[in-house]
Amino acid sequence: MNKEDIIKYYSNEKLQQILWNFGKNREVVARNLDGIYFKRPAMLLYPKDVLKQVEGGAFSFHGSVEHWKNPLLINERNYSQQRIGFDWVIDIDSKLELEESKIAARLVKRFLDKYGLDYLLKFSGRRGFHFCVFWENFPKEVNYQETRLLYPELPKVLSGFLREKIKDKLLEELINYKGSLKELTGGEDVHEVSPFQFVEIEKDWSSRHLFRMPYSLHEKTKLASVPLENPEKFRKEDAKIENFKFKEIEKKKGDASKLIIESYDFYEKQKEKEEDKTKPQKEAITYTKKIFAENFPPCIKKIIEGLEDGRKRSTFTLISFLRCCNWPMKEVEEFVLEWGRKVGLQDNYVKAQLMWHKKQNRKIIPPNCDNNLFYKDVGICKPLPLCSKIKNPLNFAILKASGRKKSARKKKSERR
Repeated sequence: MNKEDIIKYYSNEKLQQILWNFGKNREVVARNLDGIYFKRPAMLLYPKDVLKQVEGGAFSFHGSVEHWKNPLLINERNYSQQRIGFDWVIDIDSKLELEESKIAARLVKRFLDKYGLDYLLKFSGRRGFHFCVFWENFPKEVNYQETRLLYPELPKVLSGFLREKIKDKLLEELINYKGSLKELTGGEDVHEVSPFQFVEIEKDWSSRHLFRMPYSLHEKTKLASVPLENPEKFRKEDAKIENFKFKEIEKKKGDASKLIIESYDFYEKQKEKEEDKTKPQKEAITYTKKIFAENFPPCIKKIIEGLEDGRKRSTFTLISFLRCCNWPMKEVEEFVLEWGRKVGLQDNYVKAQLMWHKKQNRKIIPPNCDNNLFYKDVGICKPLPLCSKIKNPLNFAILKASGRKKSARKKKSERR
């Protein structure tokens, strides 16, 4: 493929329009045939910019995972201000051949389809595939934070959950495809085998991460990163520039809320396991009786009294606190519903929160005192002397309730 062939390919006005549309609000950076990126930050101001850059030596185009207000103004100090969203890009890269990537791509596709997400699936250009789960799938807020600020945390959490869900099936199918574990490992004696040793599914991103744009050429194979419907039917010949037609990339609105909730649940459990490994083992302090309101810390009392700001996040705090204080779930429901009406929350929202807590296999501990989002930012942190001795509002209630119990026993003993 000579320069004239490259210019002819990118001269197609429909291709220019597709790249320009896909590149809106993205940093779009060209790369030459030697794999060297052009100067950053960069963007496509007009569709014709594609051809201009190709005439100047560009061979491929790479778009940012993140979406920006103005890609030309981004720098290390203003990411949070400039970022308006991001896609979740799942990069499948085989260390073997394309067929092994197809196995992984089929499992990832099945996973995403299960959650009803909208995405672009395309050939990477060499030995893998890219899934681009569009920003339009994500809710505006996650855990009471703007979702746009959760980069790269959220994609990492989602990818960790995805990898966990498909790893056993992926290993099984790779072994079946190769014929045996020995064939898969190349005869090496491997004690612990991970499928990601052979087919990697990217799990880490940095700010301003780039990925190859649809229909962009690959420097080594000279194949195009073509969008496709079914990875199993794909052949490399389908990515030769003479074997496909350009199609507009459509975006539909999916809903990733359920996936996000399940992914964060998995992430928190994994984090707890890792923390438990490093903590010295000690006897757990429990309190099995119902803890009444007179033993509640000032922050919880402030929530119950009513508040204007932070009502939704305080719903989570209140439910988790009451459950950990050994209130029967029926009493929690009645109390929190009445509280929600008093502070002006819709019953449907409160019931949805209660339903989520009921579905959990364990009691969820309320946020720690140092989590400003739930306490100081809401204006309910009014510490008493006892607060200096605890890390969680629940500890305050347990200490106070158990302290009263000891005091009552002491008085009874003195009367005797």
